[in-house]
Amino acid sequence: MDADLAALWKRTKATVRGWWLYVLPMPLALDALISLWTGALGPMLASALAFTGLMFGVTVARRGFAREAAFHERPFSAPPPPFKAAGGGLIGLATAFAAFAAAGHDPVTAAAFGIAAAIGFFLAYGFDPRPRGEALPADLGISDGEVRAALSAAYAKVEGIELAGRSIRSAEFRARLGRIVAGARTVLETIEEDPRMLRRARRFMNVYLDGARQVAETYARTDTARLPPPQLEQNFRRLLIDMEAVCDEQQRKLTDNSLVDLDVQIEVLATRLKHEGVA
Repeated sequence: MDADLAALWKRTKATVRGWWLYVLPMPLALDALISLWTGALGPMLASALAFTGLMFGVTVARRGFAREAAFHERPFSAPPPPFKAAGGGLIGLATAFAAFAAAGHDPVTAAAFGIAAAIGFFLAYGFDPRPRGEALPADLGISDGEVRAALSAAYAKVEGIELAGRSIRSAEFRARLGRIVAGARTVLETIEEDPRMLRRARRFMNVYLDGARQVAETYARTDTARLPPPQLEQNFRRLLIDMEAVCDEQQRKLTDNSLVDLDVQIEVLATRLKHEGVA
């Protein structure tokens, strides 16, 4: 529970981080409105463009804050795209443009304002995370790059299941897919904590998650196009029930000495997902 609260607090901080940056361009919005009221079209356009540029830069930067928080929550995740650098650069450019076009400063002074704004941003929020190497046991037989690639691919499949579930009309099916997603994330987080579990969950990550994503996406497309017939709904319901069971069993058996029974169960389910699926 404490770990869950800590994770929630980190996500909350990432969500609200930098919100006050949206306040800084507000004088430009006010200036644009005043210029519009007085009929000064040129100053109005300059202030409006500067305001839009600053707001866009802040939005990009805050996306970087969220991606950075997610990166630090996952030990083997790949570094996020450089949203913070892009946001800081856009803020600097928009500030320079505002100083030149809206405030009337000469180009050198305007450029100085832009550089100062960008430097201030990076001093306050830092740069985007860089790739990192995780220390793994020497006898593990796999590199941190392999672990990172496997987990990144698995998380992408889980996100595909989650995205498909959002477009399904049935509240029951959305809830079941939500539990499957939560269970799969728990398995992947266990592997992040102990990469030795990776070899024991290969079939789950490759076969199970692939099949689960495909069947969820196929059903979602059918559900969006038309109302699924009762037999199709019943087939999908049975598959979801079995998928939930396999997901729960994988987490329980990660610490067991044998996964043979679970591997057979996953193989049987994969066959069903492929041949029965949402047909």
